[in-house]
Formats: sequence, C-alpha cells, structure tokens
Amino acid sequence: MLLSSLAPLAIFLAEAAAAPAEEKAPPVIDIDGTVLVQFAIFVLLYIILRKFLFAPYLRMRAERASHIEGAEKKAHDLEHRREALDAEYQQRMQKARSSAEDERMKMQAEGRARETELLSQARGRAQERISETQKRIAAQVAAAQADLEKQAEPLAHQIAGKLLGREV
Repeated sequence: MLLSSLAPLAIFLAEAAAAPAEEKAPPVIDIDGTVLVQFAIFVLLYIILRKFLFAPYLRMRAERASHIEGAEKKAHDLEHRREALDAEYQQRMQKARSSAEDERMKMQAEGRARETELLSQARGRAQERISETQKRIAAQVAAAQADLEKQAEPLAHQIAGKLLGREV
C-alpha cells in the first residue's frame, strides 16, 4: 500500500527531471494589481485594529499607570501624615509623662509634708502622754513618799524597839 501511494510521486519526479533546463523560475515576488489590494487590506486592518484594539489597550494602560501613580502618591502622603501624627503623639506622650512626673513629685512632697505633720502631731501627743504619765508617776511617788514618811517613824520606833528589846 505504501508503495502504491509513492508511485505517482516517483513519476512526477521523473518528469520534472526530464523537463528542459531552459525555463526560467518564476519571480519570488510578483508585483501586480494584488499589491494594491494587499496594501488596502493592510491599511483597513490597521485602522480597525487601532480603533478597537490598540487605542483601548493604550488607554487602559494609561489609566492603570495613573491609578498606580495616584495610589503611590496617596500612600506617600499617608506615610508623611503618619510620621507627623507619630511625632505629635510622641510629643504629647512626653508632655504627659513630664506632667505625670511633676504631679507625682508634687504628691510625694505633699505626702512627705503630711507625713511630717502627722508624725509631729503623734510625737506631740506621745510627749503629752509621757509628760502626763511622768507627772502622775511623780505625784504617785510623792504620795507614796509622803505616806512612807508618815509610816516610817512609827515603823522605825517598832524596829528599834524590837532590836533593843525595849520601847524607844
């Protein structure tokens, strides 16, 4: 089967080889009226493709580029705004910390003053109590001494009488 399909090809090649060598080969490009038709088709396709393909594509690319540039500019502006807000925040925090530190120092000073005042009041009350107690003790000692002085003479007479064995 393969040989039968190759037979016409072999016949064609044999006839082509037997053809006279005088014939010239046809030109590669034949310039005639079809060139104008081809040029008209090219121009028509160019106009149609430019209107429906290239122009929308280029417009879409330009819009996309402008959107990207706008987004980048907006991001850049937002970054600057964030930096400004961050600096303002840091400044406010520093002021707040400073204010809080001042308030803390003020409260500590007030606390120390109040502590000193309370301690001095407590010391004063304690000193008063000590003085009262010392006065009371001194009064009790004086009363006890006076009582002992009253009892001392009769007691001394009794002791002397017992030691001597007679009344004194």
